[in-house]
Amino acid sequence: MGGGTTELTRPVPLYMQVVRQLRAQIASGVIAEGDVLPSQRQMMERWSISMQTASKVIGSLKTEGLAIPSVGRDTIVAPGAAARIAAAAQGTAHASATAATASSESAAPHSVKAAKAAAPPHVADALAVPSGRRALRRVEVQSADGEVSAVVVSWYPQAVADAAPRLAESQPLPAGALAYIAEVTGVRLRRVDERYSAEAAGEAVAEALGIAPGSPVLTIRAGLYDAEGNIVELTETTIPAGGSRSRTFTVMGS
Repeated sequence: MGGGTTELTRPVPLYMQVVRQLRAQIASGVIAEGDVLPSQRQMMERWSISMQTASKVIGSLKTEGLAIPSVGRDTIVAPGAAARIAAAAQGTAHASATAATASSESAAPHSVKAAKAAAPPHVADALAVPSGRRALRRVEVQSADGEVSAVVVSWYPQAVADAAPRLAESQPLPAGALAYIAEVTGVRLRRVDERYSAEAAGEAVAEALGIAPGSPVLTIRAGLYDAEGNIVELTETTIPAGGSRSRTFTVMGS
């Protein structure tokens, strides 16, 4: 069972804040399927909440299908809980966005490297920081059908990196970065801006894709924003010639 965040703030109901924190830990894999969830007494000590509030937390998790009783008096994470959280987060993002995108239906992380790096000018401009300022960057090499299919470079503003610390780990997030961010912060996407560019592959991208430098690639640059217009994630997805990626757009009325 992971430690996670324990600080609670108003005006969000206390039980819901605890639910969000536990949900985020389930989504990110800190608490896995079958793991024992904190007992009511442990919740009372850890979050300084009442027995009634702790009971509401457990009841809410069970109602969402994320927790089930086990032998004895323990409550454990239900099978498929992380997948349900991911589906719910994706659905909420679609419902609140003017146009939201879904990831490639078959792509999966092949490797992940996360670290602070100097932000190039266009990234610094999007993150509203001086050029060259270090920012959190995640590089995912994705594969489909056993072959490398894309390189995804994601940059995060400091506020998001601080609120979602597992982004800085060089490990795949079971429910995906956006689902993890949504669950740990409550942030929902409102706008996605995309730009497509046919380019020649640079050395780093070419090496990751297993192609020759200068080979033709398609790069998709996307800025993802919340309801207040704050950037949540900046991504650059590079696909080699001959590759493909499907996206589903759900357009909602204003």
